[in-house]
Amino acid sequence: MPPPDVDKTERRQIEARGFKDFLEQPDESGLMWIKSKNDGSCHFLGKDNKCKIYDIRPSACKLLPYNLVDYDYEQSVVELDLCFPFSECCVGISKGSHVEQRDIEAATGALLKRILDLTAQDMELPVSDKHVHAEVRSRLLRRMVELADLNCEV
Repeated sequence: MPPPDVDKTERRQIEARGFKDFLEQPDESGLMWIKSKNDGSCHFLGKDNKCKIYDIRPSACKLLPYNLVDYDYEQSVVELDLCFPFSECCVGISKGSHVEQRDIEAATGALLKRILDLTAQDMELPVSDKHVHAEVRSRLLRRMVELADLNCEV
């Protein structure tokens, strides 16, 4: 699954590197998803199996190999899950080293903030409104159901 959430700043940075037409149309929450190649790999994965934009990769890519799957705003809990197949080739997961917790927390916080901001804008409500947080949770859970349905069709 390609990483979501390329904001305008990230998109401009990537385009400044000469990449064009790398995003799908925004989904219902305003998130823009990086296109996949025909083989299902990320648009920016080079033949050497390295990211061509690693130093300017989007927030969601910094979170990989984890996927944001739930946001329980009432309990202030964010649920992450390992995202296959990314986790199988991640040095921090498969090679015996580790991903720093502070890095995961920072990437999760940045991604969640961006999703909340986009949803608040979409709903024309302040980010602090409980309805915005409830909608973000609902959209995340719907996305997981969509992904599960896609995996069952394969």
